[in-house]
Amino acid sequence: MKDNLIRAQQHSIYYRRLFKEVGFEPSELSDLKGIEKLPITTKTSIRENIDQVVNDNYKSHPHLITHTSGTTGAGLIYPESVSCEQEKWAVWWRFRMNRGIGFATWVAFFGGRTIVPINQSKPPYWRTVKATKRHMFSMYHLNKKTLPAYIDKINHEKISWFHGYPSFLSNLASLMLENGLRFEHKVKKVSIGAENLLESHKRLIKEAFGVSPIQHYGLSEPVANISECEYGNMHVDEDYSFVEFIPIQGQKDQYRIVGSSFSNPAMFFLRYDTNDVATITANHKCQCGRESRIVDRVDGRSEDFVTLRNGTKIGRMDHIFKDMINVVEARIVQEKDGFIHFDVVKSSSYQQNDEESLIQEIRSRLDADYFDIRYVDKIERTSSGKLRFVVSEYEGPA
Repeated sequence: MKDNLIRAQQHSIYYRRLFKEVGFEPSELSDLKGIEKLPITTKTSIRENIDQVVNDNYKSHPHLITHTSGTTGAGLIYPESVSCEQEKWAVWWRFRMNRGIGFATWVAFFGGRTIVPINQSKPPYWRTVKATKRHMFSMYHLNKKTLPAYIDKINHEKISWFHGYPSFLSNLASLMLENGLRFEHKVKKVSIGAENLLESHKRLIKEAFGVSPIQHYGLSEPVANISECEYGNMHVDEDYSFVEFIPIQGQKDQYRIVGSSFSNPAMFFLRYDTNDVATITANHKCQCGRESRIVDRVDGRSEDFVTLRNGTKIGRMDHIFKDMINVVEARIVQEKDGFIHFDVVKSSSYQQNDEESLIQEIRSRLDADYFDIRYVDKIERTSSGKLRFVVSEYEGPA
């Protein structure tokens, strides 16, 4: 960390100026907590000053150009050293190998990429990448009519590892359950990433695939990684980056995830606000023997909260749908005036009593009457194919 800070002072106009303004001398750093003297940076501040943040000598070293999509549409494009990319994949594969997934394991990948032309109406709705042992499936073509083709392909290949966005995998699971389809072989692992793992996702995946999903939290920016161990606890990968948990005022056990990278000499991320929120209730030890800090859960983006008109912020809204087995998918939309819409995709088994139960669940969590339920055919994704569970334009009470 100290070497990276010294490098930032020497080769970044932005950080050299910032260090001078706050009186920070990286060569004198004796403890990681010493960097708390630096202000927290945001994606916006980095993006607006990108030419001054990057290493002024990065082009002379092997590097890639990386981008983040951004759940709010605000992406970031920056250089990343080849060594940083290697370290990122190393920590991700360490997590997988610890859970019994090896390099030789073929995977069914369900992500946000466009795999086949969007107007294609016949299979195959997938592509096979032999070099990385991936069968990449298009989620933009998956529906009741095309489902048998997907199942036939997976059964033919006997794919035992699934990886992808939890909303996509739960959609596949929901269609399978609704249409009485099962895999002909045992699924051994389901790993997820890129989105929050909602309780409804977890339930559907376990019921259809016969195995609970495992998760790790990571970003394109090399500032934080949190991996689930064999006992179901989420551990901070302390050797990957320096992660800080900043208490959120008025929100018990809620912390902003702020990270500083140990690597990536091409681009400096120091006290970078991930815009994600973690829940931490106790500092306890895990049976697995790891000494790293434990996070109860990553509740996701800080914007994935509903704000009541009295200023109260409500998180973990996905619990409303935890037992709603006839809800295929859902999203919460909060208007500028605070009114809340619950957008729901119904299964064919959805009945009046399901709606009554849903209203009861909502009222048990929201002390408010300014909401409604909207039934929709599908939930739109972001440009990168991700599902945003909460979309809010409400800025809170004046």
